[in-house]
Amino acid sequence: MKRFVAILVALLVLSTQSAFSEERTLNIVFIPKAGDQDFWKFMRKGVDRAVAESGNVRLTWRGPAYNDATESQIAIVEAYTASDVDAIVVAPTDGVRLVPAVKKAAEKGIPIIVVDSGISARIYQNFIATDNYSAGKLAAKHLSELLGGRGNVVLYRTVKGSASTDERGEGFLAYLKEESSKLKVVADIYGGGSRGRSLRSALKLLKETLHIDGIFAVNESSSDGMLRALRESGLAGKIRLIGFDSTDYLLDGLRNKAIDGLIVQNPRQMGYLAVKAAIAAARKAPVKDVNIHTGTEMVTLGNLSRPEIQSLLKP
Repeated sequence: MKRFVAILVALLVLSTQSAFSEERTLNIVFIPKAGDQDFWKFMRKGVDRAVAESGNVRLTWRGPAYNDATESQIAIVEAYTASDVDAIVVAPTDGVRLVPAVKKAAEKGIPIIVVDSGISARIYQNFIATDNYSAGKLAAKHLSELLGGRGNVVLYRTVKGSASTDERGEGFLAYLKEESSKLKVVADIYGGGSRGRSLRSALKLLKETLHIDGIFAVNESSSDGMLRALRESGLAGKIRLIGFDSTDYLLDGLRNKAIDGLIVQNPRQMGYLAVKAAIAAARKAPVKDVNIHTGTEMVTLGNLSRPEIQSLLKP
């Protein structure tokens, strides 16, 4: 995977810098899902590096406050479609509801790069993301091993319509079915798109569900909310928890054995490749690979100190 990504980056750099280095400055808008999560701060690092390398790109970063603010994101896409932009990079908060706005931009001739989370229409030049379905399977496998293959588990989602987290959930459930697992899913719920909403939903879940052995939380906000709820309820370390993404708070939970594993993505690489792809698309370079996966790692207390893991955890 690393070699594949390196080759892709080299091709994009060559195609954008050799033949087009003297062309005008490009206006690119990058529309993330939210601004309240460390995941997007990591992604911004990769975005900024790609812009700095390219030199003749003016990038605007603007997204909704929370990843359930779909109407706000639609309005942002529509506003930049009406302006003078050369490419749009978007991480859809809802892969269905964003289609009309993104389609309108594509029909206007604006190249579209989709990052992190998919959209339910083939109206983009590149899709750059984690293999979320496989990541969900990885979570189920690890949780099953921790529980000895049996017990009551919870699938703790974030918001409906988010393709990336929906795929993680479906991968989790598929693994349990394929392996004829004796893990029983006693709750499959959506906790909300912010840390606060996730905490409130998790506290309610823990109060109402009598016996839980393990939980998979599908993203940063759901992992944060569930960890806080477990700690407030005196259940941290008693219920196995697999989270997704990393923050200082989640890593503290891992170090203190309140979290058993964190599936960590590579948002910096996503952001970097998305900008490079946007530049190539704006300059009409040929697309060699439409779908690009940037990889995941299961971070545990056992591998936390490894350099290759630490490189994914630091902005």
